[in-house]
Amino acid sequence: MTVKSRQMAQRAVQVLFAAAVFAFAATGLYNSFSLQVSASPRVIATLGQSDPQPVAFDACTIFTATDAAQVLGVPVRPVTNTGGCSYEAAKATSGGWRPHVALNVFKFKSAADETSAWGDQKILHHFEPGRKNLTVVTGIGAEAYLQVLPDRNAFDGTIWVHKNLSHFRLIAVSEQPPSADTLKAAAQKIAAKLP
Repeated sequence: MTVKSRQMAQRAVQVLFAAAVFAFAATGLYNSFSLQVSASPRVIATLGQSDPQPVAFDACTIFTATDAAQVLGVPVRPVTNTGGCSYEAAKATSGGWRPHVALNVFKFKSAADETSAWGDQKILHHFEPGRKNLTVVTGIGAEAYLQVLPDRNAFDGTIWVHKNLSHFRLIAVSEQPPSADTLKAAAQKIAAKLP
């Protein structure tokens, strides 16, 4: 056998080996793809399931204008063009805007649904003890957090409370930092009215 014919034979073996590896890889890829395709109805069904949805609830049945006035420290009027239960100061400030307070309640059919939705809120809002501007509040519901943040020329004071079948957010926006004690007292009253 000549050198040239040996090289051609080696080349043929290499080409056959490469073709075999390619065929093996293609078969594995095809099988993997066909398994994924056959599993796709289950994946689609799982993706089609939505997150737990709260049941309809009118938050104004547990948070009145009197409650809102106590939080803001001024007479209030209802705000009807927003979701949840909202009130604003009856009179505008010297800057031309009105301090306001809002309550959003999220009630669920089951504790499992509520726990799942609350877990999402904790991730979304970074409820992590020790975080700046966040205080863990005890004695209200199963878990509660208070946050007071400056917002341009105002302050947002928000308290989130988790219970068994519901959680809620009470937020007050005013020119001065909202009183933590006032927000906690209002949240305690609201929590007592929810499951």
